[in-house]
Amino acid sequence: MFRYFLKRFSLMIFTFVITVFIYFTFIKLMPDNYVPSLGHDNTWYEKYREMEGWDKPIIVQFGMWVRNIFKYGSFGFSYLLKQDVSKVYFGKIPASVKINIVPYLLSVPLAIVIGVTAALHKNKPLDNIISVGIMIFISVPYFVVAVLSQYIFHFKLGWAIDYKIATASEIGEFGAWYGIRTYMLPVAVLTITGIPGLARSIRAELTEQLTQDYILLARSKGLTKRQATFRHALKNAMVPFLPGIFIGIIGVMSGGIITEEIFRVDGTGRIYLQAFNGRDYALMMLITTFSQFLTLLMSIVGDLSYTLFDPRVRVGGGKIAK
Repeated sequence: MFRYFLKRFSLMIFTFVITVFIYFTFIKLMPDNYVPSLGHDNTWYEKYREMEGWDKPIIVQFGMWVRNIFKYGSFGFSYLLKQDVSKVYFGKIPASVKINIVPYLLSVPLAIVIGVTAALHKNKPLDNIISVGIMIFISVPYFVVAVLSQYIFHFKLGWAIDYKIATASEIGEFGAWYGIRTYMLPVAVLTITGIPGLARSIRAELTEQLTQDYILLARSKGLTKRQATFRHALKNAMVPFLPGIFIGIIGVMSGGIITEEIFRVDGTGRIYLQAFNGRDYALMMLITTFSQFLTLLMSIVGDLSYTLFDPRVRVGGGKIAK
Protein backbone atom coordinates (compact mmCIF):
# COMPACT_ATOMS: atom_id res chain seq x y z
CA MET A 1 0.00 0.00 0.00
CA PHE A 2 2.78 2.44 0.95
CA ARG A 3 4.68 1.70 -2.28
CA TYR A 4 1.51 2.25 -4.25
CA PHE A 5 0.93 5.57 -2.49
CA LEU A 6 4.49 6.75 -3.23
CA LYS A 7 4.11 5.76 -6.87
CA ARG A 8 0.80 7.59 -7.21
CA PHE A 9 2.11 10.64 -5.37
CA SER A 10 5.17 10.84 -7.62
CA LEU A 11 2.95 10.56 -10.67
CA MET A 12 0.69 13.24 -9.21
CA ILE A 13 3.60 15.68 -8.83
CA PHE A 14 4.72 15.05 -12.42
CA THR A 15 1.18 15.52 -13.74
CA PHE A 16 0.73 18.60 -11.58
CA VAL A 17 3.83 20.33 -12.96
CA ILE A 18 2.90 19.57 -16.58
CA THR A 19 -0.72 20.70 -16.24
CA VAL A 20 0.23 23.86 -14.32
CA PHE A 21 2.67 24.81 -17.09
CA ILE A 22 -0.06 24.24 -19.68
CA TYR A 23 -2.47 26.40 -17.67
CA PHE A 24 0.20 29.07 -17.35
CA THR A 25 0.86 29.06 -21.09
CA PHE A 26 -2.79 29.33 -22.09
CA ILE A 27 -3.50 32.03 -19.52
CA LYS A 28 -0.57 34.08 -20.80
CA LEU A 29 -1.81 33.66 -24.37
CA MET A 30 -5.05 35.41 -23.48
CA PRO A 31 -5.23 38.95 -24.93
CA ASP A 32 -4.42 41.80 -22.57
CA ASN A 33 -7.37 44.18 -22.89
CA TYR A 34 -6.21 46.70 -20.33
CA VAL A 35 -7.31 50.25 -21.17
CA PRO A 36 -6.28 53.13 -18.86
CA SER A 37 -9.01 55.24 -17.33
CA LEU A 38 -9.91 58.51 -19.00
CA GLY A 39 -7.33 61.16 -18.10
CA HIS A 40 -4.80 58.61 -16.75
CA ASP A 41 -1.75 57.07 -18.38
CA ASN A 42 -0.67 53.46 -18.11
CA THR A 43 2.77 54.08 -16.60
CA TRP A 44 2.03 52.09 -13.46
CA TYR A 45 0.63 49.24 -15.52
CA GLU A 46 3.76 49.07 -17.65
CA LYS A 47 5.86 48.93 -14.48
CA TYR A 48 3.58 46.18 -13.18
CA ARG A 49 4.05 44.19 -16.41
CA GLU A 50 7.80 44.58 -16.09
CA MET A 51 7.74 43.50 -12.43
CA GLU A 52 5.76 40.37 -13.34
CA GLY A 53 8.07 39.66 -16.29
CA TRP A 54 5.35 39.79 -18.94
CA ASP A 55 7.81 41.20 -21.48
CA LYS A 56 9.86 37.98 -21.35
CA PRO A 57 9.28 34.57 -23.02
CA ILE A 58 6.65 32.35 -21.41
CA ILE A 59 9.17 29.77 -20.18
CA VAL A 60 11.11 32.54 -18.42
CA GLN A 61 7.88 33.93 -16.92
CA PHE A 62 7.01 30.48 -15.63
CA GLY A 63 10.44 30.13 -14.05
CA MET A 64 10.06 33.52 -12.36
CA TRP A 65 6.61 32.56 -11.11
CA VAL A 66 7.86 29.28 -9.60
CA ARG A 67 10.91 31.02 -8.11
CA ASN A 68 8.73 33.62 -6.40
CA ILE A 69 6.55 30.87 -4.90
CA PHE A 70 9.47 29.00 -3.31
CA LYS A 71 11.62 32.03 -2.49
CA TYR A 72 9.04 34.56 -1.33
CA GLY A 73 5.89 32.48 -0.87
CA SER A 74 4.12 34.74 -3.35
CA PHE A 75 1.84 33.63 -6.18
CA GLY A 76 1.77 37.13 -7.62
CA PHE A 77 0.10 40.49 -7.17
CA SER A 78 -3.50 41.22 -8.18
CA TYR A 79 -3.58 44.43 -10.16
CA LEU A 80 -7.39 44.49 -9.88
CA LEU A 81 -7.57 44.25 -6.10
CA LYS A 82 -4.12 45.77 -5.40
CA GLN A 83 -2.94 43.05 -3.00
CA ASP A 84 -1.27 39.65 -2.93
CA VAL A 85 -3.40 37.04 -4.68
CA SER A 86 -2.93 34.49 -1.87
CA LYS A 87 -4.57 36.84 0.60
CA VAL A 88 -7.40 37.50 -1.84
CA TYR A 89 -8.16 33.90 -2.81
CA PHE A 90 -7.67 32.06 0.47
CA GLY A 91 -9.70 34.74 2.20
CA LYS A 92 -12.67 33.80 -0.01
CA ILE A 93 -12.60 30.06 0.72
CA PRO A 94 -14.55 30.27 4.03
CA ALA A 95 -17.49 31.92 2.24
CA SER A 96 -17.59 29.13 -0.36
CA VAL A 97 -17.29 26.44 2.31
CA LYS A 98 -20.16 27.93 4.35
CA ILE A 99 -22.55 27.86 1.40
CA ASN A 100 -21.50 24.40 0.13
CA ILE A 101 -20.63 22.25 3.13
CA VAL A 102 -24.15 21.74 4.52
CA PRO A 103 -25.75 20.89 1.13
CA TYR A 104 -22.94 18.42 0.42
CA LEU A 105 -23.22 16.71 3.80
CA LEU A 106 -27.00 16.46 3.34
CA SER A 107 -27.20 15.55 -0.35
CA VAL A 108 -24.83 12.56 -0.25
CA PRO A 109 -26.64 10.52 2.48
CA LEU A 110 -30.06 11.55 1.13
CA ALA A 111 -29.05 10.45 -2.37
CA ILE A 112 -27.92 7.08 -0.98
CA VAL A 113 -31.19 6.61 0.90
CA ILE A 114 -33.29 7.57 -2.13
CA GLY A 115 -31.25 5.38 -4.48
CA VAL A 116 -31.48 2.37 -2.17
CA THR A 117 -35.21 2.89 -1.64
CA ALA A 118 -35.81 3.02 -5.40
CA ALA A 119 -33.72 -0.12 -5.97
CA LEU A 120 -35.57 -2.08 -3.25
CA HIS A 121 -38.90 -1.11 -4.84
CA LYS A 122 -37.84 -1.53 -8.45
CA ASN A 123 -40.68 -1.05 -10.99
CA LYS A 124 -43.15 -0.32 -8.19
CA PRO A 125 -45.06 2.96 -7.74
CA LEU A 126 -42.52 4.35 -5.26
CA ASP A 127 -39.67 3.65 -7.68
CA ASN A 128 -41.60 5.28 -10.52
CA ILE A 129 -42.27 8.42 -8.47
CA ILE A 130 -38.61 8.68 -7.47
CA SER A 131 -37.43 8.10 -11.05
CA VAL A 132 -39.74 10.79 -12.45
CA GLY A 133 -38.57 13.29 -9.82
CA ILE A 134 -34.94 12.48 -10.53
CA MET A 135 -35.38 12.93 -14.29
CA ILE A 136 -37.12 16.28 -13.80
CA PHE A 137 -34.33 17.72 -11.66
CA ILE A 138 -31.62 16.29 -13.92
CA SER A 139 -33.27 17.75 -17.02
CA VAL A 140 -33.86 21.25 -15.65
CA PRO A 141 -30.68 23.40 -15.55
CA TYR A 142 -29.47 24.34 -12.10
CA PHE A 143 -29.69 28.09 -12.61
CA VAL A 144 -33.35 27.73 -13.63
CA VAL A 145 -34.14 25.90 -10.38
CA ALA A 146 -32.27 28.55 -8.37
CA VAL A 147 -33.97 31.53 -10.01
CA LEU A 148 -37.43 29.94 -9.85
CA SER A 149 -36.89 29.16 -6.17
CA GLN A 150 -36.04 32.79 -5.50
CA TYR A 151 -39.11 33.96 -7.40
CA ILE A 152 -41.55 31.52 -5.80
CA PHE A 153 -40.35 31.27 -2.20
CA HIS A 154 -39.26 34.88 -1.69
CA PHE A 155 -41.13 37.17 -4.06
CA LYS A 156 -44.43 35.25 -4.35
CA LEU A 157 -44.91 33.25 -1.13
CA GLY A 158 -42.59 35.21 1.15
CA TRP A 159 -41.35 32.05 2.88
CA ALA A 160 -37.68 32.97 2.33
CA ILE A 161 -36.64 36.07 4.20
CA ASP A 162 -34.35 37.15 1.34
CA TYR A 163 -33.36 35.88 -2.10
CA LYS A 164 -29.63 36.30 -1.42
CA ILE A 165 -27.08 35.66 1.31
CA ALA A 166 -26.80 38.38 3.94
CA THR A 167 -23.59 40.39 3.99
CA ALA A 168 -21.54 40.99 7.14
CA SER A 169 -23.00 44.47 7.49
CA GLU A 170 -26.57 43.14 7.18
CA ILE A 171 -25.88 40.47 9.81
CA GLY A 172 -24.50 43.15 12.09
CA GLU A 173 -27.62 45.25 11.55
CA PHE A 174 -30.35 42.59 11.67
CA GLY A 175 -28.69 39.90 13.79
CA ALA A 176 -27.19 36.43 13.39
CA TRP A 177 -30.58 34.71 13.11
CA TYR A 178 -31.39 36.83 10.08
CA GLY A 179 -28.11 35.75 8.49
CA ILE A 180 -28.84 32.08 9.16
CA ARG A 181 -32.31 32.38 7.65
CA THR A 182 -30.88 33.84 4.43
CA TYR A 183 -28.85 30.64 4.03
CA MET A 184 -31.93 28.39 4.11
CA LEU A 185 -33.03 28.96 0.52
CA PRO A 186 -29.64 28.42 -1.18
CA VAL A 187 -28.88 25.44 1.08
CA ALA A 188 -32.22 23.84 0.15
CA VAL A 189 -31.67 24.49 -3.58
CA LEU A 190 -28.10 23.12 -3.53
CA THR A 191 -29.18 20.06 -1.54
CA ILE A 192 -32.10 19.19 -3.79
CA THR A 193 -30.14 19.68 -7.02
CA GLY A 194 -27.22 17.66 -5.67
CA ILE A 195 -29.28 14.54 -4.99
CA PRO A 196 -30.66 13.32 -8.38
CA GLY A 197 -27.48 12.36 -10.24
CA LEU A 198 -25.98 10.30 -7.42
CA ALA A 199 -29.33 8.75 -6.46
CA ARG A 200 -29.95 7.57 -10.03
CA SER A 201 -26.48 6.04 -10.29
CA ILE A 202 -26.78 4.25 -6.94
CA ARG A 203 -30.18 2.88 -7.92
CA ALA A 204 -28.79 1.50 -11.19
CA GLU A 205 -25.70 -0.04 -9.56
CA LEU A 206 -27.58 -1.52 -6.61
CA THR A 207 -30.24 -2.97 -8.91
CA GLU A 208 -27.50 -4.76 -10.83
CA GLN A 209 -25.85 -6.03 -7.65
CA LEU A 210 -29.13 -7.49 -6.41
CA THR A 211 -29.22 -9.81 -9.45
CA GLN A 212 -25.72 -11.23 -8.83
CA ASP A 213 -25.14 -14.83 -7.77
CA TYR A 214 -23.75 -13.96 -4.33
CA ILE A 215 -27.05 -12.27 -3.46
CA LEU A 216 -28.99 -15.37 -4.53
CA LEU A 217 -26.64 -17.42 -2.35
CA ALA A 218 -27.22 -15.10 0.60
CA ARG A 219 -30.99 -15.32 0.10
CA SER A 220 -30.79 -19.11 -0.06
CA LYS A 221 -29.06 -19.12 3.33
CA GLY A 222 -32.07 -17.42 4.87
CA LEU A 223 -31.31 -13.71 4.60
CA THR A 224 -34.17 -11.44 3.65
CA LYS A 225 -33.85 -9.11 0.67
CA ARG A 226 -33.27 -6.15 2.97
CA GLN A 227 -30.62 -8.00 4.99
CA ALA A 228 -28.79 -9.14 1.86
CA THR A 229 -28.93 -5.61 0.49
CA PHE A 230 -27.43 -3.85 3.49
CA ARG A 231 -24.94 -6.57 4.45
CA HIS A 232 -23.55 -7.30 0.98
CA ALA A 233 -25.03 -5.56 -2.07
CA LEU A 234 -24.88 -1.97 -0.83
CA LYS A 235 -21.19 -2.17 0.04
CA ASN A 236 -20.33 -3.43 -3.45
CA ALA A 237 -22.66 -0.93 -5.07
CA MET A 238 -20.96 1.99 -3.30
CA VAL A 239 -17.43 1.12 -4.47
CA PRO A 240 -17.63 2.92 -7.86
CA PHE A 241 -18.92 6.12 -6.24
CA LEU A 242 -16.42 6.48 -3.40
CA PRO A 243 -13.80 8.43 -5.41
CA GLY A 244 -16.48 10.81 -6.66
CA ILE A 245 -17.75 11.37 -3.12
CA PHE A 246 -14.25 12.21 -1.90
CA ILE A 247 -13.50 14.40 -4.92
CA GLY A 248 -16.77 16.21 -4.25
CA ILE A 249 -15.05 17.83 -1.29
CA ILE A 250 -13.17 19.95 -3.85
CA GLY A 251 -16.44 21.52 -4.89
CA VAL A 252 -17.03 22.57 -1.31
CA MET A 253 -13.81 24.60 -1.34
CA SER A 254 -13.76 25.77 -4.95
CA GLY A 255 -17.32 27.09 -4.91
CA GLY A 256 -19.46 27.68 -7.97
CA ILE A 257 -19.73 30.68 -10.27
CA ILE A 258 -23.48 30.33 -10.88
CA THR A 259 -24.39 29.77 -7.23
CA GLU A 260 -22.29 32.64 -5.96
CA GLU A 261 -23.57 35.05 -8.59
CA ILE A 262 -27.25 34.17 -8.07
CA PHE A 263 -27.14 34.17 -4.27
CA ARG A 264 -24.51 36.93 -3.92
CA VAL A 265 -21.87 34.85 -2.18
CA ASP A 266 -18.48 36.55 -1.94
CA GLY A 267 -16.56 33.32 -2.49
CA THR A 268 -13.96 31.72 -4.73
CA GLY A 269 -16.27 31.19 -7.70
CA ARG A 270 -17.20 34.84 -7.83
CA ILE A 271 -13.60 36.00 -7.50
CA TYR A 272 -12.59 33.70 -10.36
CA LEU A 273 -15.19 35.33 -12.61
CA GLN A 274 -13.84 38.75 -11.69
CA ALA A 275 -10.28 37.64 -12.38
CA PHE A 276 -11.24 36.17 -15.75
CA ASN A 277 -13.18 39.24 -16.87
CA GLY A 278 -10.41 41.56 -15.69
CA ARG A 279 -7.55 39.44 -17.10
CA ASP A 280 -5.99 39.24 -13.64
CA TYR A 281 -3.44 36.59 -14.65
CA ALA A 282 -1.83 36.10 -11.24
CA LEU A 283 -5.17 35.50 -9.53
CA MET A 284 -6.39 33.18 -12.29
CA MET A 285 -3.17 31.19 -12.05
CA LEU A 286 -3.46 30.70 -8.29
CA ILE A 287 -7.09 29.57 -8.58
CA THR A 288 -6.39 27.03 -11.33
CA THR A 289 -3.22 25.77 -9.62
CA PHE A 290 -4.89 25.27 -6.25
CA SER A 291 -7.93 23.56 -7.83
CA GLN A 292 -5.71 21.23 -9.86
CA PHE A 293 -3.68 20.29 -6.79
CA LEU A 294 -6.83 19.47 -4.83
CA THR A 295 -8.23 17.45 -7.74
CA LEU A 296 -5.10 15.30 -8.07
CA LEU A 297 -4.77 14.85 -4.31
CA MET A 298 -8.39 13.81 -3.87
CA SER A 299 -8.08 11.37 -6.78
CA ILE A 300 -5.37 9.56 -4.79
CA VAL A 301 -7.56 9.57 -1.69
CA GLY A 302 -10.41 8.24 -3.79
CA ASP A 303 -8.30 5.39 -5.15
CA LEU A 304 -7.07 4.48 -1.69
CA SER A 305 -10.67 4.40 -0.46
CA TYR A 306 -11.29 1.38 -2.70
CA THR A 307 -9.21 -0.74 -0.31
CA LEU A 308 -11.53 0.08 2.59
CA PHE A 309 -14.65 -1.22 0.86
CA ASP A 310 -13.42 -3.77 -1.69
CA PRO A 311 -11.37 -6.70 -0.29
CA ARG A 312 -10.50 -7.75 -3.86
CA VAL A 313 -8.28 -4.68 -4.20
CA ARG A 314 -6.32 -5.58 -1.04
CA VAL A 315 -5.98 -9.22 -2.10
CA GLY A 316 -4.98 -8.26 -5.62
CA GLY A 317 -2.42 -5.79 -4.27
CA GLY A 318 -0.91 -8.52 -2.09
CA LYS A 319 -0.57 -10.92 -4.99
CA ILE A 320 1.07 -8.28 -7.12
CA ALA A 321 3.47 -7.41 -4.32
CA LYS A 322 4.59 -11.03 -4.08
